[in-house]
Amino acid sequence: MHLVTGATGIVGTHLLVELLQQGLPVRALVRPGSDRDIIRRVFAHYAPEKVDTWWSLIQWMEGDVLDTASLEDAMLGVEHVYHTAALVSFDPRDVASMFEVNIGGTANVVNMALETGVQRLCHISSIGALGRSKNGTPVDESNPWDGDATHSPYAVSKYEAELEVQRGVLEGLDAVIVNPALIMGPGTAGRSSNSMAHRLHKGTRFYPPGSNSVVDARDVASACVALMRTEGEGERYVLAGEDVTYHRLFTLYAEEFGHPPPTWRTRSWMLELAWRSERLRTWITGTRPMITRQTTITARMQRRFSSEKVRTKLGFTFRNAQEAVRNTAAFITAQRV
Repeated sequence: MHLVTGATGIVGTHLLVELLQQGLPVRALVRPGSDRDIIRRVFAHYAPEKVDTWWSLIQWMEGDVLDTASLEDAMLGVEHVYHTAALVSFDPRDVASMFEVNIGGTANVVNMALETGVQRLCHISSIGALGRSKNGTPVDESNPWDGDATHSPYAVSKYEAELEVQRGVLEGLDAVIVNPALIMGPGTAGRSSNSMAHRLHKGTRFYPPGSNSVVDARDVASACVALMRTEGEGERYVLAGEDVTYHRLFTLYAEEFGHPPPTWRTRSWMLELAWRSERLRTWITGTRPMITRQTTITARMQRRFSSEKVRTKLGFTFRNAQEAVRNTAAFITAQRV
């Protein structure tokens, strides 16, 4: 039995698809009241003829990573756990909750995995948990955490969550950690990278000056399942498909959505003004910010990451940015029809 926490998230839903495609028994942990329809819609995107069959094969478990009793119930009889549940936010108002879920929730998952005899845990971390490159070379698993002040609270929470997994390894848990780049793929609007994709669906003439690595959600899922079958306790693996500038990424989305490509490069002063204005707007309206200080910092950074370790280990080939964007855009367009 394979348990997926955070089953309604972008990685969780794609892990369900990957496991079901391989004919493996699946148990999905979802929070009470969560919208499971996104799972059905992602299933329909990839295999419309199998939606009902896949749905019936899943063992649904209601629970929360902050509720140890529900975690214990979910892990009974489970051999492999894929821990994807996390709160992704760059809103300062979410910091306390994010630390509770990402660090405390991971600690609970590790403890229950040890207590219930889970054979192996795959922890989905982030490239944010990696250290910075000092000489401009691509970042990989060997870059030590540096505590740089530019790390976002989200990055800090994912780094400290990894420490909980490593603590579990020292206590006898067999685990593997993956550090995906910016994940692109079908998912809930307004969550993770889909916030950006849905905004670009409306079109924009602006683009930020930075660059990043992207990875297709399908590749994240297949790499996770493959790595669970390899040796190496506590090993980390960067999952990055292609390094792209935000200008190219925004242009790819513009092409898929039928918009003119962005032509105006945002300047630092514009980004500084934008996040401050957005903070004031959200304070007045009580809504969620579309841009924050942390997202403007990331938008200006030139970031590159290396997946050489997993490519060598598995002989893995990643999809490029265009393939990832095309898949995401097709899902968004279909949902808007």
